[in-house]
Amino acid sequence: MATTPYLSYRMKQPKIVFLVVIALLPLVLVSCSLFGGASVSKGWAGTAFQSGIIYVGTRDGRVWAINSSTQSQSWNYTINTAIYTTPIVDGDLVYVGTYSGQICALTIAGGAERWVYPRTGSIGAVVGGLVIANETIYISSSDGSVYALDTTYGDLKWKSERLADKLWTSPTVMGDTLYVSTFDGHIYALSAETGESLNWSFKSDAGFASSPVIYEDVIYVGSFDRHLYATEIGSNVSMWKFPQEKPAGNWFWASPIVNDGIVYAGCLDGKLYAIEAKTGEKLWEFDAGSPIVSSPVLMDNLLIVGDESGTVYVFDLNAKIGDEAVPLKTISIGAGVRSTFCAQQGLVYIRGEDNQLYAVDIDKGEVSWKFSLSTE
Repeated sequence: MATTPYLSYRMKQPKIVFLVVIALLPLVLVSCSLFGGASVSKGWAGTAFQSGIIYVGTRDGRVWAINSSTQSQSWNYTINTAIYTTPIVDGDLVYVGTYSGQICALTIAGGAERWVYPRTGSIGAVVGGLVIANETIYISSSDGSVYALDTTYGDLKWKSERLADKLWTSPTVMGDTLYVSTFDGHIYALSAETGESLNWSFKSDAGFASSPVIYEDVIYVGSFDRHLYATEIGSNVSMWKFPQEKPAGNWFWASPIVNDGIVYAGCLDGKLYAIEAKTGEKLWEFDAGSPIVSSPVLMDNLLIVGDESGTVYVFDLNAKIGDEAVPLKTISIGAGVRSTFCAQQGLVYIRGEDNQLYAVDIDKGEVSWKFSLSTE
């Protein structure tokens, strides 16, 4: 059974720190959004939506395509190894990375295998999300390198030098540059065309837990020291860290999102924070009371966040929000939320920890339908 990449945050802090240190040691045992023209998906196996079809991966090794209109299976494909990455759709193909260290390209029409990379062997477990830009798919691997593949044929374009003992975070593409955060506290800038290291990198005293998010030439990333950092591209010092005084109650594991100059960051301490992007000043917070493992999602003026208790919170960003935010709606799906989810036409599609796909109607404030992702 594969060891989960989600380290045991329920344990007390001293043991958590010990586990992080162990995870960073060399020779350890081997692990539906659009930004700047690059499709990105991050985190545990979650949902993606395109042309009326919901694509979802499961940790028992299946990729499902579910018709949102008929609420029935279009197809499913068995890989027989754990999938931690959310499927990513581009053109007529859907791509997934596997824990056994392969990238699979499947046809959206029927789930037929188009190609697998590598053809034989493994590149190391793929845990971080895949990124597509400029007809290239970028993959962070547990062997510590980033790979760039041709999207059509799966041919290797380049492999970067080894950046860390292992890479579990997703790369981020901005223009012709790829940015990668590492557990040992580096942010590397690579040429998206060649994979060569560029003349800038950033080093923090603490390792980075989340993938980097870029907004107006500033990188936002969560750290194992229980802070969220903002660093200007090209600078060797942080612009700010949040909280500014004592650290948060736990890690910022999920990547934040940034909208209209405000950073929205969920934390394993169960709180959702709204932070002024330029200054790091806290605008408001909300205490869900249960760890927030996946990134928030925007749908028009609504901010949607799910927590490990199985509760989905909806915030109206056009409304006046005080220091302590109050959700517009609170919806229970009855299953823990740890994976990336997506929103489309008033519905939010969530893979619950009970291996069910939930379609949540935000306007009605209820689960519209659900679909079992088990073949039993």
